[in-house]
Amino acid sequence: ITATLEDLAGGDTVTTNELYVETTIFDGISFKGGKSKGALGNGILQKKSAPTNKMAVSFDASGLGFAVNQASGDGNASVDVTGSFAGVDVKVQNAAEENRFVTASSNVAGLYFDVEYQKTTVGTNTGVSGSIFVPVGTLLADVTGVYVNVEDGSGVTQDDGILGDISDAAGTVKGAVVSTNSNYGIVTGKLYQKNDKTTYVGELGNGIMTYSYTKTEDTDGVAGVKINVSF
Repeated sequence: ITATLEDLAGGDTVTTNELYVETTIFDGISFKGGKSKGALGNGILQKKSAPTNKMAVSFDASGLGFAVNQASGDGNASVDVTGSFAGVDVKVQNAAEENRFVTASSNVAGLYFDVEYQKTTVGTNTGVSGSIFVPVGTLLADVTGVYVNVEDGSGVTQDDGILGDISDAAGTVKGAVVSTNSNYGIVTGKLYQKNDKTTYVGELGNGIMTYSYTKTEDTDGVAGVKINVSF
């Protein structure tokens, strides 16, 4: 049983955000039921959805993985299919729908690729990222390039992904992220272009603290401090 609680600092009010059970009901058949978040893809185009009551039954057959998902109050179940083909991991979510969401991931000679694709009645959204570790002096930097092409803005809901908030993107988004572990903590730099404006982000994560500075051209820079606590 997994439980996620929110508003712990809100006086007497504590909100249960997620509460669900994961178990094996028969040999090779897994079950997940309760209130939980969902996500399409790996986070390039879409963020995790709000928690809803739902259940899922998953199993393997003929080298493929299948998951049948049913949301509470929805009479239509959705089907996800996963598999590996020539070293490429492929996942198709909402496989029976026209706006199915396709994710492909692969690691080739230390270069990790991630591709997300969704075609809707309005247009096609595509997100691509490629990551590699590069030696920088005595440090090892994780360098990632990101390219997103948006034709249907309603299908892009990512506001906590690798580049940050691109939920208002139209057209293409291009960027790069460099992260390394230093004596002062994890240092991350981001540079991306969205809606014909360039944004620069610098972050330092040290223990439970994350310090950041964000500057988009023609706007004032914003400094931020975030405390991350887990227990």
